[in-house]
Amino acid sequence: MEGANRRPRRRRRRTAERLKSLLIAVLSLSALYLCARTGLYGDLAGVWGGLLLPEQESPIPLGSAGDSRPELIPVRITVRSGPSGRFAAQYDQALTDEVYAALRGLLAEALASARPPRQMTEAHWRQALGREGVCFDFGGQAPLDALCVWLGEGSRNDALTGDVRRLLVVRDNVGDGALLCFRDETDGTYYACETALTYRGRMAESLEPYEGSGPAFVFELEDSGGAYQALDPYVLLSATPLSPRIYEASNPLLEAEALDRVQRALSFRPQSDAGYQVQGGLRYREGKETLEVLDRGVIAYHASEPSASRYSLGEGPSPGRTACIEAAWRLAEATLGNLSGAGRLCLLEARETASGAVVRLGYTLDGAAVALPNGAAAAQVVIQEGYITGYTLQFRRYEDTGERSLVLRELQAAAALEVQAPGGELALCYIDSGGMSLEAGWVAG
Repeated sequence: MEGANRRPRRRRRRTAERLKSLLIAVLSLSALYLCARTGLYGDLAGVWGGLLLPEQESPIPLGSAGDSRPELIPVRITVRSGPSGRFAAQYDQALTDEVYAALRGLLAEALASARPPRQMTEAHWRQALGREGVCFDFGGQAPLDALCVWLGEGSRNDALTGDVRRLLVVRDNVGDGALLCFRDETDGTYYACETALTYRGRMAESLEPYEGSGPAFVFELEDSGGAYQALDPYVLLSATPLSPRIYEASNPLLEAEALDRVQRALSFRPQSDAGYQVQGGLRYREGKETLEVLDRGVIAYHASEPSASRYSLGEGPSPGRTACIEAAWRLAEATLGNLSGAGRLCLLEARETASGAVVRLGYTLDGAAVALPNGAAAAQVVIQEGYITGYTLQFRRYEDTGERSLVLRELQAAAALEVQAPGGELALCYIDSGGMSLEAGWVAG
C-alpha cells in the first residue's frame, strides 16, 4: 500500500520537473525576444557600438577584393562607320546602354594596350572626331587610371593618368591602326596613344551597324553664319527635335520601411533610442560618430577622426583615388541606388586631398543631369587615411510618368541663353527643386 502511494508522488514530481524545464525554456526564449526588441541582442552577438547591427548585417563591404567594380556608363556616344555621317545616342539612356554594351570591348582593349601618350593639338583632336571610330562621353570627369582598372577587370596601364570626359577610339590617319585620344580635363591638354587595335576586321565590323543620322558638333558648322558661336564647340547638336520624358520626384525616406533599410545598410540600428530630435530631423551619436537623418531626405554622417569611423576601406592609410571612388560608389549604390527609381548615379568629381579624397556623385535621368538645390551632389563622401569620415546622401526617387515635354531646338535655346553663359555648354538638365513634377530644360554652363 505504501509503495502504491509512493508511485503517484513520483509521477507528480516528474511532472513538476517537466513543467519547470518547459517554463525555463519559455522564459529563455522570451528573454532573447525582448533583447532583440530592445536592442540588447547586438551586445550579446558582438557589435562595434550601441547603434550598430550584428556584424553579419553591417557594414557595407567597401573594399575592392571580390566586389563588383563601378560601371561608369557614358551619357552619350557618337559613332562614325564611314567618312561621312555620324550616329549618336544621347538623352536616351536605353539606347546609349545598348550601344555601349556592343562597343565597350573596343574601349577596354584600347585602354589596356595604349602606349605612352603623345601630345596633340586641338586641331588634330577635331580631326580625330571626324574620322571613323567612336567617341565615349562620360559627362563628368572620370579618372583615366580608374577606367583602365574597371574596364580591364583589374588590370592597369601605368602609361595613362589624368581625368577625362571624352575618350576616342579612332582610325589612325596614316595607317590601319587605331588611336586612343583624350583631353586631360585638369590642364586642357590633348593626347593620342597608339594601341594594339587595327581598324580592319573587328573594329570596322563593330562600327558598321551604326549608320550616320546627321548630328554634328558645333565646331563643324562653320557655314552656320555664327548662329552657334555662343556655344562650346563640342556641344553635339541633335539631328531631330528632342522630346524628353517627364518624371515624378519624391523623397523615399518618408517611407518607414525604406528608412529602416537605409539605416541597416549604413550599419546604424533603425529606431534606436540613441536618437534625439534636432532641427529638421533626428541625430544619432555613438562615441565620436554622428548620423543625422533629416526630414528633407538627407542623411549625413561625420566621424571626428579616421580611427573613430566604422567604415574602413581595408586598403591601409593610403588607399589611392581608385579605391576611394570604388568605396564611395558602393556606399551610394547600396543606399541611394536602391531607392532612386529611374535615377542613375554618375561620377561628378574625385578630388584628391592630403589624407585621402572627396568623391561627388550625381543623378542622371535618361542621360540628362539632375540639378539638386544649392548645387548639392546626390552623394558626397570624404575619405581620410583609409576610412570614410563623412558623407552626405540626398535621397530622391524618380518615376517615369509616361508623358513627354517639348523643348526648343538648340539654335533657339542658344540664342536665349547667350546672355547668361556665352561660350558655355548647352545641355538638357532636370532642375529638382523639391517639387513633384520634373521636366527637362536647356542650361548653359
